[in-house]
This record gives sequence, C-alpha cells and structure tokens, in this order.
Amino acid sequence: MLNLNLNLKNRDLNKKADSYRKEGFVPGIVYGPEIGSLPVLIEKKAFEDFYKRYESGLFEFSLENKKYLGILQEVQFHPLNDEIIHFDIFVPSLEEKITTRVPLEFVGEAPGIKAGGVLSINLEELEIECLPTKIPEAIYVDLTKLEKIGDSIYVKDLNIPPDVKVLISPENPVVTLIAEAQVEEESQETTSTPQA
Repeated sequence: MLNLNLNLKNRDLNKKADSYRKEGFVPGIVYGPEIGSLPVLIEKKAFEDFYKRYESGLFEFSLENKKYLGILQEVQFHPLNDEIIHFDIFVPSLEEKITTRVPLEFVGEAPGIKAGGVLSINLEELEIECLPTKIPEAIYVDLTKLEKIGDSIYVKDLNIPPDVKVLISPENPVVTLIAEAQVEEESQETTSTPQA
C-alpha cells in the first residue's frame, strides 16, 4: 500500500469546476459503498506529482484531515493539451473483492533479440479480482524466457499472487518474440492504402 501524501479538500458544488481549474486546482470525486459520493479538489501540481508515482492498488490519502484508503479509478485529460481536468477515487470496502486492472512490468532481456527477434507485446495490463489489500502494484513478465523467435509468454506463465484471480484466459499470449521481417510486413500492411 502506498502513502503518497495526497491531501484533498471538500469542493463547493455551487462553484463551477472551471473556476477551480483557473485557480490551479483539479476537481474530482471520492466515492464508495461506505462514504457515498464526495466532491473534492486538490492543487494541480500536487495531483500531477502523485499521478507520476502511482501505478495501481490501494493508496492512503486524507480528506479534511481524515485518512482513507482508495484506488485511483479514472483520470480525465483535456483533449487539446493533455492537462488533467478531473479524477475519480474509489474507496472500497476492505472486506469485499473488487475487479481492477494492474500493469504488467517487463523485466530482463530476451536472449532471442540477439538472433534478430523483436518483441511483440499483446498485453500491457491484466484485469484481476481480489481483496483491495491484495492488489499488486504490478505483475512482472520475465523476458529472459524468450530464447528464440516464435517463443511466447502466456498469462498462465506469469507469477500471479495466490490471492489474485486473473479474469482473462490463461492461454492469452502476453508477449511473443517475432522475426524483424514480420514487423516490417505488418507495418507495410498498416500503411498501404486499398486500390480503387
């Protein structure tokens, strides 16, 4: 569980969200089965710093000097400048399983790359079910197992914590080592235009 010193304040709904943004704040919502739905805000710089460090899982935050455990559920960005304009934090019951997504972190170097192989990544995150306190920050994918072109790592090959249930097929490929020529062919197929 992370403690990233996120300090939120209650937000007055009589004041427009854009007004808060112009003053350097990001509006958001904190919600959950035990607290209902609470409009909140935080200084933009503080939330940006938090967002850079947060990966997944539970984190501790405070709202008007009261401590909570939450999960960052959604972040909305401005379509033109990619600035953060809104966020949702879910405060779960710690005794009930939830569904969430965790990132896959690729570690090591595939020996097959020296033979001309290229990594083709099919999954970058996994949907899982578990208690909020059991959410891993990431699930690691050991690339050193990819020794030759054609080798794949599947969901079933991953080291999943015992208290975590993966909600996609164990036969799904996570990453495959393919020949560089295949990458070029796929790129040409993508960029070619159909004849009239």
